[in-house]
Amino acid sequence: MKRRFPSNKAILLANIGQLITLRSLSGRAGPRRGSDLQELGIIEDGAVLCAAGKIIAVGKTKQALRDSWIKRNRKKVVEIDCEQKVVLPGFVDSHTHPAFVTPRLIDFEKRIGGATYEEIAEAGGGIRSSVESVRKAGKRELAASVLDGLKELSQFGTTTVEAKSGYGLSLEAELRSLEAIRDASR
Repeated sequence: MKRRFPSNKAILLANIGQLITLRSLSGRAGPRRGSDLQELGIIEDGAVLCAAGKIIAVGKTKQALRDSWIKRNRKKVVEIDCEQKVVLPGFVDSHTHPAFVTPRLIDFEKRIGGATYEEIAEAGGGIRSSVESVRKAGKRELAASVLDGLKELSQFGTTTVEAKSGYGLSLEAELRSLEAIRDASR
């Protein structure tokens, strides 16, 4: 169930057992590489203050509860007790093609088993099967499929998706796919 909070109130997530910040302990700027990728930037008994849809402060719960701004504005803050649970950033899927009709799970299983792309195609799978099903599908069917996929991504922690077309391989089918993505995102 989705909880809605008034947009004019700040939100304080408190009593977080482990807050995963992904902040690098080495302090190096820029993309992380090598052993830096092993650092999760965990804050035990953490807290997060959000306002106007943005993260304002991150730290320990005790620090947050002693903060003078929070004390002065306590009635304007919705406090959520995270009950010592883990809080982590949402996943970002920066490359996905959600406009498809039939999943290619069997293709993936065959690839894992050592089959070549050519062998999969000869068996009726592969990109051609995706192209055919997208070309045959109407915009409503595609939009329903996209929406189902986006809901599933959300259930597993993905909060941001860069959606692409690519399985129509004709102007008409690609435009229909993009319209289906737009409709589902609404």
